[in-house]
Amino acid sequence: MWNEKRFDREMERVEREKRQCDKEKELFDKRLEVKMVKKSMRSFKWPTTTKIIMAFLLANCSAVEVYSMVVMWKLQNLDALYSLITAVVTESISFAVYAAKSYNETKQEEIIKLERDKMSMNEAAVDNSEEELNPEEAMG
Repeated sequence: MWNEKRFDREMERVEREKRQCDKEKELFDKRLEVKMVKKSMRSFKWPTTTKIIMAFLLANCSAVEVYSMVVMWKLQNLDALYSLITAVVTESISFAVYAAKSYNETKQEEIIKLERDKMSMNEAAVDNSEEELNPEEAMG
């Protein structure tokens, strides 16, 4: 037979176990988060193909520019100016294309983040409305 003292002791035991489980779950979540952060920090990420192409174009055009300027200076001839102008135009166009691509990627990432935030806010609002409907259940 359950008397009031025994019932209270049993409820206290259940509450202690629940708090202990909550602490263990919180500790597990924190450890998992730290593990994921460490993993993301230590892993080497290759640059994207666009960045590699951009770096190649930049290096190649810079080499052409330096060569053209040296030739014009040493030979006192402006025939190399055509290649110099072409290299500068190529660098400008490639940078403009890269900037446009980066802008679009960033815009898409921000749209996804906003949608995710809206969804989480909607879920929180639904949870809050459920608690408001059943205040006795929400309290315990």
